[in-house]
Amino acid sequence: MNVTVSTSRFRSLDRLSLAGSRVNEDGAGLQGRFAWIVDGATGLSDEQLTSGGSDAAWLAQVIDARLAALSSLESASAVLRRLETEIGSAFEAETTHVPAVGDHHAPSACLGLVEAAPGEGGQLKLQGRFLGDVIALVPSEHGIVRWSDERAKPFERKTLAALGAQGHEPGRIPEAVRLQILENRNRLNRADGYWVVNPQRPWAGQELRFEALVRPGEPIVLATDGFMRLVDVFEAYSDSELHARLAAAGGRELMQELRERERSDLMAGAYPRVKTHDDATFLVMAAELSD
Repeated sequence: MNVTVSTSRFRSLDRLSLAGSRVNEDGAGLQGRFAWIVDGATGLSDEQLTSGGSDAAWLAQVIDARLAALSSLESASAVLRRLETEIGSAFEAETTHVPAVGDHHAPSACLGLVEAAPGEGGQLKLQGRFLGDVIALVPSEHGIVRWSDERAKPFERKTLAALGAQGHEPGRIPEAVRLQILENRNRLNRADGYWVVNPQRPWAGQELRFEALVRPGEPIVLATDGFMRLVDVFEAYSDSELHARLAAAGGRELMQELRERERSDLMAGAYPRVKTHDDATFLVMAAELSD
């Protein structure tokens, strides 16, 4: 007697990623039952350590490639453990020309990894693991639910306080802000701080976890905080409204609107933010059952 075992996979519905300035340090992808979103941050050093467009772009590309290669592993936990090891090894190999890489010099990245599995009653069970402020918008019986790791929010508020309300020139970070960012990174991957992917400080197992049941074919959104400025900075949409526009294939119009809103406040005085234009990425997808 043959027994058919159902599995699950993600299907892309729409996606777009645009650089905020010279180099795009975001990433997003899906492979089989896994999907992910990445938002890289370069370390506080004037010297570039890697061969990428920037150190953060290098890290985002490594994460993308390794997640696709590791997607056949038995669980998300196993994927993240292997990812931690392989990123560390890749960074060590990439920086052999550097005598010593300081704690603040290595790039880091926010990461959201979502896994789909068959659930009860023909539904799919989603599990999310998040490090940093990348975001998932997930349909549920209570409406659209946001998944994100907000452990860095207190440190972000300190950075905005250092920025003040006077605004600043595009592409320039005031010295008080730079010093606050440097202080914040002393708490990176510490029990009393916040957690991100980093090639020099352990992080696997520290992610926040989420679960939901969704119907096959329902749109699920992954996005970086640069795109989510439409909700969190400009307050032009709610999570539910943004999800509805993305599900209706309105992503490109939303991206255009985001850039127009940023350009209308180039000094970041009306809407305080460190970067006038940030990298912005979204991935709209659906989970499906397959035999």
